[in-house]
Amino acid sequence: MTEKTVRMTNGRIRNRPFAFALLVLCVGTVFATASCSSNESKVKKMLEESLKAHGVTEIIVDLFYTDTNFPDKAYTSATLTYNFATAEGKPQREFIGFILAREGNGWRIERNTSYTKEQQQAAKYLAGRK
Repeated sequence: MTEKTVRMTNGRIRNRPFAFALLVLCVGTVFATASCSSNESKVKKMLEESLKAHGVTEIIVDLFYTDTNFPDKAYTSATLTYNFATAEGKPQREFIGFILAREGNGWRIERNTSYTKEQQQAAKYLAGRK
C-alpha cells in the first residue's frame, strides 16, 4: 500500500487529512441544506402573507434560486391554489414566478415574472433576460 492510499484499521480511517476533508464536506452540506430550507420557509411565509387577501389556500414553492452575481436578489416559483373552482369543479391553480429582493433577514416581492422550475432559466430571469 502506498502512503496516499486510505488505510482502514478496525473500521477507522488512518489518513487524517482525508477524514478531515470528508468531515468538512459533510458539515458544509448540512449547513447549505439548512440554509436553503430556511430561505424557502421564509419565502413561503412571505408569500402566504402577501397573497392571503387574494383567496390563496395553498402555496407550494417549486423553486428557490439565488445567484452569487445578484446577492440581494432571488427567484422563486410557486404553485398557488385558490379557494374557488374551475369550470370542471377542480380548485383553480396558478403557476407564477417572482423576483425577490432582500429585506433585512427576509425577502419581499419585487416583481412578477415567468414561471420555471429550471435553475438556468431562473438565472436568466434574475439577470433581466427572457
